[in-house]
Amino acid sequence: MALLLGIAAGGCSEHSANPSPVASVSNGELSEKREVAMARGKVEVQGGLLEVMSPQDGLVETLAVKEGDHVRRGQVLLKLASEQARIELELAQSELGVIQARQHAQAERLPAARRLASRMREAARAGALDPQRADESLQAQRDIESAVAILAAERATASKKVALAQFAVQRQTLNAAHDAIVLKLNVQSGSRVSAQAQRPLMVLLPQRALIVRAELNESYADSVKPGMRASIHVEAETQGGMRPEPLPARVLRLAATYGSSHLDDEAPGRTNLRVVDCILEIDQAAAVGLRLGRNVRVSFYE
Repeated sequence: MALLLGIAAGGCSEHSANPSPVASVSNGELSEKREVAMARGKVEVQGGLLEVMSPQDGLVETLAVKEGDHVRRGQVLLKLASEQARIELELAQSELGVIQARQHAQAERLPAARRLASRMREAARAGALDPQRADESLQAQRDIESAVAILAAERATASKKVALAQFAVQRQTLNAAHDAIVLKLNVQSGSRVSAQAQRPLMVLLPQRALIVRAELNESYADSVKPGMRASIHVEAETQGGMRPEPLPARVLRLAATYGSSHLDDEAPGRTNLRVVDCILEIDQAAAVGLRLGRNVRVSFYE
């Protein structure tokens, strides 16, 4: 178990102590690790929580999950009842049906019109028919061909309208985008929802790896590099200090910009305090049972 030196009992803020050598035991052998930086952090999940928003206005017809449920990707979360979407789909399908019928009727006339125009051209060449009548039959054929082409274009447009209306109906069913746990529900069956609402219908915790987002003081920014080892000291849920066993971690990346602290209790009164976000990968096997949002303290080692 790693023994951390130089951290005061009242807190291990990166502003309070200088890093110092730390003795640790690994696989039964004593080794020396040099602590180069400390920081406060918080446990997060890669990519953050998933907020499920309403894609359209409607009424919650079916709520298929409850808080605490484990859901699989593609599983139905809830269904909305939107009469407008269904009516628009029926209208689009009716419009498409009318156009298809008109196109079919014109297409049925076309073979006969072509045969008639061909016979009249032959008769006109033989001198048995007034050429004007042959021209008129040819024009009638072309009018039918033009009508068939126009109706084909109208049919394509109507088909797209049907597809859009079907998509609107499909959007009434909300499915899980990832394997997740339902953390919070803000609706129930019968609730009226809006696409303009700011509050999500539900919040999901995706089943992804946990990480720590630490706030590294700017004075330590050049001392920490990607790939560096670190220890995550988890603050106890009850009063009395830290959990005894630190969690092994590794630095994944550092932010390219400075920002303001959101974790340091003293930060609101210190407008000149700048920090760099540092993302650490936790050993997932050791992090079993670690709760999202837990405050932690991070020690970085060479």
